[in-house]
This record gives sequence, C-alpha cells and structure tokens, in this order.
Amino acid sequence: MHLFLLGAGHVGLVSAVGFARLGHRVTVADLDAARIADLNDGLPPVFEPGLTEAIVRGLADGSLTFTTQLDPPPDAPFTFVCVNTPTGPDGPLSTVHVERATAQLMTGVGPDHAIVIRSTLPLDGPSRLAALAANRVDRPSIVTNPEFMREGQALEDFDRPNRVVAGWLEPRDAAAAQAVLDLYAPLGAPSLVADARSVALIKLGANVYLGMKISFANELARVADATGADVEQVIAGIGLDGRIGTAFLRPGPGIGGSCLPEQAVAIALQTVALDVEAPLLSAVHRSNTVHQRQIVARLERLLGGPGSLAGRRIGLLGLAFKANTDDVRESPALALAANLRAAGATVLAHDPRAEARARRADPQLDVAPTPLEAVRDADAVVVATEWAEYGQLDWPALASAMRGTLVYDTRAVVDVESAQAAGLQVERLGRPSAGMDQPPEAVPASASIPEPASSSASDS
Repeated sequence: MHLFLLGAGHVGLVSAVGFARLGHRVTVADLDAARIADLNDGLPPVFEPGLTEAIVRGLADGSLTFTTQLDPPPDAPFTFVCVNTPTGPDGPLSTVHVERATAQLMTGVGPDHAIVIRSTLPLDGPSRLAALAANRVDRPSIVTNPEFMREGQALEDFDRPNRVVAGWLEPRDAAAAQAVLDLYAPLGAPSLVADARSVALIKLGANVYLGMKISFANELARVADATGADVEQVIAGIGLDGRIGTAFLRPGPGIGGSCLPEQAVAIALQTVALDVEAPLLSAVHRSNTVHQRQIVARLERLLGGPGSLAGRRIGLLGLAFKANTDDVRESPALALAANLRAAGATVLAHDPRAEARARRADPQLDVAPTPLEAVRDADAVVVATEWAEYGQLDWPALASAMRGTLVYDTRAVVDVESAQAAGLQVERLGRPSAGMDQPPEAVPASASIPEPASSSASDS
C-alpha cells in the first residue's frame, strides 16, 4: 500500500521507516526544502539509533520517497499528519499546524481517504478537529493515532509496540480507525479503538503518569540524600511489588524531552480551564521544577554552602535530555546549566551528539569538543546525561586536568572505583558517599538560589 506522511520530524521519519519495513511504499512530505534535500541524500535532521541506515536502505529499495509536494498521491488511501504541536497562545500542544494541515487536506481528498493524526493532541484537540469537519458531508475520515515511541529506542518501539490505539472523531470514522489498526496488525500488538477524546486522554495520561514516576523517584532520591539511604536499594525494594514495578522509577536531574514535561504542563492548564481539581496531575511539573532547583542546591552544599557556586568553574557532561538522542527540548541538563550560571558559576559543557541543538537552544552555552576539555580547570564535574561513554572515562586524565576534586553524578553512570582511585570525591544523587557510616546533617529545604530558567527549545 502507498502511504503519505506530512512532517519529516522525529515522529514522521520513524513512522515512515516503520511502515516501509512492514512492506508499504511511503512518501514523506515537508515544507522545508533543505530538510527534504538532506533526506534524499540519506541525512535525517535528528539523531535516532538506526534511523540513518534505515532511510538509506529505503531510498535504495524505493520504499521511501521524500518530497516538498504536500498533496497526497492519488493511490494513497491514508495521510498521516505528523506535524509538531508547539507551545502557542493557549499554552503547550497548540493545534495550529495540525488544523492547518487537516483543513488543507480536506479540500483536496474525498470520502474514500483517511486523514490520520499522529501528532499529540491536547484534550480539546478532537473538538477543534470536529469544528473543522462540521457540516462537511463528503469529507474524508478523520482518525487519531498517537505514537508511544521513546526517543533513543523509537525504531524498536515502532517494531515492537506495547499497544496501538486509534480514535474516531465521529462514529462515521470508526471503520477508518479500524483500518488504521489493520496497518499495524503484522506487529501483533494489543490494540484499541475508541473515541478521539478518550484517545487524547490516553496519550496525555500515559505520559504524565510516566513523568509522575520519574518525579516520584527524584523526590525519593532527595530524601535518601537527607537520610543517608541508598535510593537504588529503595527503588529495588519498592519495585518488587508487582503493582508498582521499576520501569521509569529511576532518579536523575529531572524529566525532559518533547513529551513528558510539555504534556505535564498542558494537562495541568487544561484541568484548570475545565474547572476540574486535579492536584496530582498538576503536581508533576512543579515537582520537576523543584527538583532541578534542588540539584543546584545540593551541588552548592557539596562545594561549601550558600553562595559557594559564585566564581566556580563547572564541567557539565551531557546536554541531551537522555542518552541516544540529540534532543535538548526541556532538557534538565540545559536547565542545570542556566541555573548554575545564574548562581554565579562558569559552565563548560560536552555532549557527544547534542552540541549543535544545545547551542541553538541556549546561545550563552559554552561547549567543549571533548570531556577532557570540558573539565579542564573545573572545580567540580556534573554528569547530567547517561551516555555510555561517560561510564568509560579516563578519570586519571580528567582528575589531572581538574582544579577541584568533586564529581556529582546525577545519573549513576560514573565508574566510582576508577574516579576515586584518581583522587576524586564522587557524590551520586540519592546514594550515600563511599565510606559514610552515618546520615548527613539535616539541611533546610530552601536554598538561596534562583528559580530555574526555562530550557525549552522549538521543535525542528
């Protein structure tokens, strides 16, 4: 079957590759002529493990085509809308691009065509689409089909999804929703057809719940720091309960990326607009903000107390919001860099993949070409992204380049034995220092550091 996709971003490209590997012929369209030219040369605009190789194979065997022509090919029964939903006047998840694409498609295709919204919608997104479709008797079917792919593992998640969901805008669209699910049938995943309003809440609710688990783990880590407990053991013990498990129950410098933080804000704002009291849903974003502030407070205490970051030089390892991606949207590492600078520190960062995007997101950011250069003359090193190479660093070489001895590992990836053998003091988020036999002194919850600066960046 010939499938048409609008939007050559992360979701669109991974979806295109996934459908091509299922045996379909896929045409991907985008307004950005330079991006399309690069894709025709096998150069995707984002880093995702395996994506470049898959695109090159698709170009070679003819299963993938990239174009700036936005009209669906006559033999394509489905158009997948994969445009971004950026922050707009009404808050996160603006549907302006989705509505524009849908309205344009409805003027050019008939009732035998299905417009499939792959983009993430806010809670009122289906209502906005219904308004576009109102009084159009011969309109195409409109279906929602949100993705549940993790950056860094997106191709694997497309090939082995834990569920596939499709939503019908009106009952007349139910058959088209089932036809969309049939495209994924070879993957053997559990599937669900529901109304589009329920599907929108499924998508947002799932991501906010995952964000809540990360935020819960982060709060446990801060309690562990205050008591001398080991958060790794705490989470292992909690996760033995089959009702809870350990997935996403892992602390770090904060939640990030294009989904979890943005959707936590979106659902909080929308519950207020709906006059629904939802304190738990609204707490995820605040918990993340507090945690990012407390990461800086903890580093400040490790360096001597309030005001001790002023004039310090900090080497920051990691800028992407997680490993195996170059995505820096809502990256806690960028928030950390901004907050450290606001506290008076000089920050020199490194990331193996995200340097270019980080520079665009934060023009004030100084980036080094290697970890060694990032930590040169540093009073402390902070590990903010769990890249595998940061677990294999030459700590004797880094220690000799540093001015201080503190390594603050927020991701538990540092080879502690090697770093300590090099004469460094390794502190890990939520894990007791080596050799500590009693809990640390209680520390006031508040600290004299500024509120976190925003680390958001526009979708590419």
